[in-house]
Amino acid sequence: MATTEMTPASQTIFSDAEFATLRAICDTFVPSIQADDDPHRFYATSASDLKVPELIATTVANLPEEARAQLKQLLDALEKPLMNLLFSGRLLRFSALNQEQREAFLRGLSSSRVQMRRQAFGALKRAAVVTYYTAVGEDGGNSAWKALDYPGPFSPPPNVPKPIKPTEITADTTLECDVVVIGSGAGGGVVAGELAAAGKAVIVLEMGGYYNEADFVHYEGAGYQKLYLGGGALTTRDQGVTIVAGSCLGGGTVVNYCTSFRTPDEVRAEWAEQHKLPAFTSKDYEASMDAVSQRINVNREQSKPSKHEALISQGLEKLGWHVGPLPRDVRNCPQDIGCGYCMFGCQRSAKQSTLITYLQDAYQQGAKMIVNCRADRILIDQGRAVGVAATVTAPGGERHTLTVRAKAVIAAAGSLQTPALLQRSGMINPAIGRYLRLHPASGVWGVLREDAEPFGGPLQALYSEQFANLHDGYGFRFEWVPIHPGTLALSMPWTSGRQHKDVMRRYRHIVPLGILLRDHESGQVRIDKCGESVIDYRLSPYDRAHMRKGIEAATQALEAIDVEEIIAPTTQWLSYRPAVAGSRADFLRQVEATSYRPNYFGLITYHQMGSCRMGQDPQTSVVNEHNEAHEVRGLFVTDASTFPTATGVNPMLSIMSIAHMAAQYIKTVV
Repeated sequence: MATTEMTPASQTIFSDAEFATLRAICDTFVPSIQADDDPHRFYATSASDLKVPELIATTVANLPEEARAQLKQLLDALEKPLMNLLFSGRLLRFSALNQEQREAFLRGLSSSRVQMRRQAFGALKRAAVVTYYTAVGEDGGNSAWKALDYPGPFSPPPNVPKPIKPTEITADTTLECDVVVIGSGAGGGVVAGELAAAGKAVIVLEMGGYYNEADFVHYEGAGYQKLYLGGGALTTRDQGVTIVAGSCLGGGTVVNYCTSFRTPDEVRAEWAEQHKLPAFTSKDYEASMDAVSQRINVNREQSKPSKHEALISQGLEKLGWHVGPLPRDVRNCPQDIGCGYCMFGCQRSAKQSTLITYLQDAYQQGAKMIVNCRADRILIDQGRAVGVAATVTAPGGERHTLTVRAKAVIAAAGSLQTPALLQRSGMINPAIGRYLRLHPASGVWGVLREDAEPFGGPLQALYSEQFANLHDGYGFRFEWVPIHPGTLALSMPWTSGRQHKDVMRRYRHIVPLGILLRDHESGQVRIDKCGESVIDYRLSPYDRAHMRKGIEAATQALEAIDVEEIIAPTTQWLSYRPAVAGSRADFLRQVEATSYRPNYFGLITYHQMGSCRMGQDPQTSVVNEHNEAHEVRGLFVTDASTFPTATGVNPMLSIMSIAHMAAQYIKTVV
């Protein structure tokens, strides 16, 4: 074995033995392989060659203590001979196995009936392959990208000054204001802008950092680390669902796909009638949707489809299924190949995020912004919210306590963080954290016969609602997404180092047809002993039936454009070539055999909703029709956690509209 080179991060986090095991795992997932046709040394380059173990150690250093401890325990366990005996039939340590034996060991983990072992495989694979394909060297590139014909960032970031100057906290501090807003995304940003415009003294607390166009380097790994919750590595507790959520000034509006659907009329009627919330069918809510749409310039004129969207949509059109242009919150969007990178921030200032709209409005009206600020708990006095206790992390890493005294508190930290905040604050409403919806998304992968430019063009410009109403308003929509190498590496099944590299070589030809499910049943958010969010969620039988239909319909659409191969979103390799008679039926049977269980079938969520939902009954809801908490006066929740049910469409505009309507009421009581 090569000499283990320890970095400062690895020395802090891992023992020598643990780091050696981590290195062995990484080089098993991404080994050095001899290949006859390897002009770019793609096959010859291992994970260690790109310093993947060291990069993982740096990432792990920033994880919560409990997550670090779990990884260390896993690395220790892999060096126990008895565990190896169970999977490989050899009484040896993992690091003592050869490559073939290690691969067999990992395959055993991935297919184990024991869920914890499948979880371990998923976590290790995610760390190794995603880090490998997103690693950037001193030359600004990655040796694998040449073999994949991936260009890397389309353009360097522009030299744009930061128009907002966050308030610096350099010592333990107490501040006062009319309203303190926790979170700066679709909900918090709108409330801050509206209340500041009404003359209220506003302070915004944001857990993430402040980045603008000059910081959007468009490297996949750096983008996830800077702009996403958990560095883009967040999952449900059983690792069955990958969670994508923004975490920066501007929140998800900075990194989302610009999709700006109004709340569907049938969903508004459901909320008004079944949840006794008539405001959703009122002129007030309509006016809020109109006001927000105008401010962020929602339009369908700037929805030019990318090459891969246009190619796949042809299949739906051949079948006579609905395909239409998406409404997008963009202004002067170039709609060129470079737009496929703005999931890591829009360099052109075209995406009308809260960062350049409502937050900028609020700042110009005197609102203060404090970033890298974790709201620890809401201060409650005699049943009323009177402020927030928070911790601010300075650029040098030192931490300072911040107390903000306020007349009202707005919780808009998102559906995963807001319920955790309320629970940390001692609130006991039984509905807090319950009724979580995730819009669980999956899809099938098509291998096209031509270059599909999977990374380029507007993030989303087309959609299909052909199957949006399979039963009582529930079903799925088709949407498309851009794919960069790290995303494909995570999504593609792994059975060996060579197999995974072989499929990655086809990168330019592989694109997904995404299935966005409106989930009927729900999950839950709790807090662990450290007060951090723990997310539990599984597909119900009701929702599995709709996902089954989605997989079947997606294969039909891809077959209609004569793809070479169709690949399942499963841990084990499942694929078929449409030219082979009867292969689709066998493929669907094998997918169904997974029962859509965690770590067998891949799910991802871009939309988290409903964990502090709105309603009349304090036993089944957290806030009333004015977004004020049943349990604590002066505490308002204005993010997607207030949704009574899932919207079935990308929720940004619904969040902003609810926040806008709530702000009109809050103006009158603060």
